[in-house]
Amino acid sequence: MSDRRNGSDRRDEVAPRGEERRMGDRRESHRVPIEVEVCEGNNPYELHHGNVGIGGMFFKKPLAIPTGATIQLRFTLPSHDQMIEVKGEIVEITAVGVPEDRGTRVRFIDLELKAELLIAKYLDEHIQE
Repeated sequence: MSDRRNGSDRRDEVAPRGEERRMGDRRESHRVPIEVEVCEGNNPYELHHGNVGIGGMFFKKPLAIPTGATIQLRFTLPSHDQMIEVKGEIVEITAVGVPEDRGTRVRFIDLELKAELLIAKYLDEHIQE
């Protein structure tokens, strides 16, 4: 809040949105690239490229699905045979700013333990430094 009487303005103390996001990174694990089929409602599945992590995914482009929507995701991890199917919630869509900040964040909903362990193992094997 601005206090004009003494000439101070707290807005100068607030970090820009991009810096704030990087400082407050909410990821619980590393992420690695993967191809994922995404479906909203009764629409057909569409193939997208994203990064998978333990708690969800990040798609490097804004998806045409509203924030808060529930979607169905399905993917097979390279070198594994088991198809992982999980619901996800669109938690954030960023269409502005620098290219590396643009995209869609999805949080997994009710990911089965077996699938979570499979993802964790895959992430351990493919950590990008």
